[in-house]
Amino acid sequence: MLDVFFKWRGHYAWLFLMTSSVLADELKSTPSISSKSQAVPVIAYSVKPVKIPVDLEVLGTLHAKESVDITANVTEIVQAIHFKDGEKVRKSQLLVELNSQEELALLEEAKEATEEAKRQYDRVKEIEGRGSVTRSLIDERYRLWKTSEAKRKVIQAQLADRRIYAPFSGQVGFRQLSVGALVQAGTKIVSLDDTSQMKLDLLLPSQYLSNLKIGQAVEIETASFPGRRFKGALRAISPRVEANLRMIQARALIANPKAELKTNMMVRAFLHLPPHAKLMIPNSAILMLGDRQFVYRLTPSERSGIYQLQKVEIETGDRKAKLTQVLKGLGENDIIVSQGLMRISLNKPVRIKAMQSGQPQELLLKKTVPQREVP
Repeated sequence: MLDVFFKWRGHYAWLFLMTSSVLADELKSTPSISSKSQAVPVIAYSVKPVKIPVDLEVLGTLHAKESVDITANVTEIVQAIHFKDGEKVRKSQLLVELNSQEELALLEEAKEATEEAKRQYDRVKEIEGRGSVTRSLIDERYRLWKTSEAKRKVIQAQLADRRIYAPFSGQVGFRQLSVGALVQAGTKIVSLDDTSQMKLDLLLPSQYLSNLKIGQAVEIETASFPGRRFKGALRAISPRVEANLRMIQARALIANPKAELKTNMMVRAFLHLPPHAKLMIPNSAILMLGDRQFVYRLTPSERSGIYQLQKVEIETGDRKAKLTQVLKGLGENDIIVSQGLMRISLNKPVRIKAMQSGQPQELLLKKTVPQREVP
C-alpha cells in the first residue's frame, strides 16, 4: 500500500515539474507581447525639410509718383486762377497769374532801350576809322547794347515769376487763395499730384535680400476697397541696410489708371518669394510650458516596435496654419510624437500607431501601420 502511495506521489511531482517548466517557457516568450499591450499608441511624425512658400506681408503708405506744392516766387496780388479744384491739368498748363503790369511796362522800356543801343552800335561800327570814331568808342557802344539786353532778360525773368505753370501732368488739389489776394513769396497756392502710378516704400527683413529682384511682383490691399488687390512691381532697392532695424528699404510702383488710390493711404503689401526649405513639424506636436516649447522625441528600445520618450526643448521660427518651423533642438529624420501628447509620460513606453504625412485626420486616427524602426 505504501508502495502505491509513493508511486502516485512521484507521478504527481513529475507532472508538477513539467507543468512549471512549460509555464516558465511561456512566460519567457510573452514579455514583448505584454509590453506592446502596455505601450501607449501614438501618432508620430518624421522631421524633414519642407519647401514653404515665403509670402511677406508688410504695411506701407502710398505716395504719388510725382508730388509738389505750387507756390509763389514773389510777393504779389493774384490776378487770375486758371484751374478748378481737383481738376486734371497738363504739363506746362498755365495755373495762376500774378499782377505783372509794372513788369510789362518795364519790359517795353527795356526793349526800346536795347533796340536803340543796338542802332548806336551799328552806326559807329559802319564808320569805324573815320574822323573821331575810335575803337574805344565802338567798344563803349557795344557794352551799352549788351547791358540793355541783359536788363531786358532780367525783366523777362521777373515777368515769368508772375506766371505759374504746371511742372508735370497731374491732378490739382484745393486752392488756398482767391483772386485779389496778396501772396507772399513761398506761399502755397495748390498741390499737384501725378497719381497715374503710386510709390510704395517698404521695409523688408534683410534676410530676404537675395530673393528681391527689380521687377518682382507686388500686390497691395486697402480697407477702402475690400476684396480687391492692386498690382505693381519693385522698381528700386536701397544700397544700404537700416543699421538699427537690420531691414532693407525697397520701393514699388503700383498701377493706378483710375486714380482710385490716394496719397498717404495705408495699405498691406504682399510679396511672393521663392520657396525656402525649412525643418517643419506639426503644430499639434508642440507642448507649451510657459514661454518654453517642447516635443517628445522617440528613441528605440531593446524590444522591437517599442520606444522610449525623450523630452526635447526646441526653438521655433515661422508658424503656419498646420506646421511650425524648428530652428534648434531637432534634426532631420528625428521621429517625434505628433498627436496624443496628453496620454503619454516619460516613464511609459510608446508604440507607433501611424505616421503622420498629410493625410486627413479621420483617416489618420483609424489607420494602423506596421511598426517602424527608428534608424
